[in-house]
Amino acid sequence: MNKRMLPGILMLASGMAWGGTFQSTQQIQDAINQFVMSALEAGGKYEINLAQPDPRLQLPSCEQALQVFAQTGEIKPGRNTVGVRCYGDKGWTIYSTVLVKSFKDVFVLNKSMLRNDIIRQEHLNVETRDAGMLPQGYVTDISDVLDKQAARNIPAGSVLNRQLVTDPTVVRRGERVNIESSKAGVVISAVGAAMSDGAKGQKISVRNLSSKRVIQAVVVNAGQVSVNF
Repeated sequence: MNKRMLPGILMLASGMAWGGTFQSTQQIQDAINQFVMSALEAGGKYEINLAQPDPRLQLPSCEQALQVFAQTGEIKPGRNTVGVRCYGDKGWTIYSTVLVKSFKDVFVLNKSMLRNDIIRQEHLNVETRDAGMLPQGYVTDISDVLDKQAARNIPAGSVLNRQLVTDPTVVRRGERVNIESSKAGVVISAVGAAMSDGAKGQKISVRNLSSKRVIQAVVVNAGQVSVNF
């Protein structure tokens, strides 16, 4: 076997002279494309760019079905090396570069938001973007951003990700809250003052206005926290 590099394609083939018919480069391209598409997640949006074979490439026509494989064992977004192998007396193997782009529908702000603003549906546009160019933590489910609170100032045109949003604050520092505690099925209520802001499910410090004790309580809703003993 000898080895030589052609633009975009690495070829391994027999060094023997060949006087028969040659393998169609279009069939090679079609086999690679079919293999790549079958290896990607069904229902996704992809752009596949195959390296064009060198016009000087002349391979013996393969009498068997072409065998296509990924050099790393898998196809994923980004640059991939794919091999095509022909078995037989005049067998050969070529390697080609395949660039896969994956596209996702993401949520983009159509107006600037200030820190603590609540993000509503009318503030969002759905746009299809190259996943390889998206920020880490981007979201594709509207429930991850709808009615959430901006964690900081966000300019219009930003692709929303989990770092940009947070659960809305329902209890503000200094507000009076109803403290509910339960023990052995008995529920006791008291009035307290929140010592910090809090979102649903968040634990905050609350001062019991009767006992003056500071306790840790979980925010249940606006004006309501709970303590379990």
